[in-house]
Amino acid sequence: ERATRFLLVIFVEMASHLHWMLIKNTHCFLMKRGGEQFSRDPLNMKGTNCFKYNGLVHKKAIGIKQERNGKGIYFLTKKAGYDHKPRQSIVRTKFVRGERRSLQKIRNFVCRMKYRRELKMLALRKASAMMKANKHKQVASTTEAKKN
Repeated sequence: ERATRFLLVIFVEMASHLHWMLIKNTHCFLMKRGGEQFSRDPLNMKGTNCFKYNGLVHKKAIGIKQERNGKGIYFLTKKAGYDHKPRQSIVRTKFVRGERRSLQKIRNFVCRMKYRRELKMLALRKASAMMKANKHKQVASTTEAKKN
């Protein structure tokens, strides 16, 4: 029984590496610019085409996107058991209430739900930068309205 568990763990790890070897040069989010490879995958935190940050091959992945209106951010998570149903595997959570509250919710989710802790600080930095950019957009639009 113990040997079976060990082999199962190795197989799961090998499956994601094998999946990466198959898609690393041909997936639909791949962009090649000036000898570099980038990825537009919404679950890719850094935008580079590498195994660590790729959201397609990992069972649990996170991503952060900006809302279209600029009033908040979306926190994207990938469910572990829905690899065969890609549309249902991504859960979008919208945060608009406040910066500190949103960052705390992201931190708590990543730590408590055991969602790839190595991406926690990267997610917090990206969310903070997006919220700061949203704040500057709102300030600029209100000052423009006051001038007119």
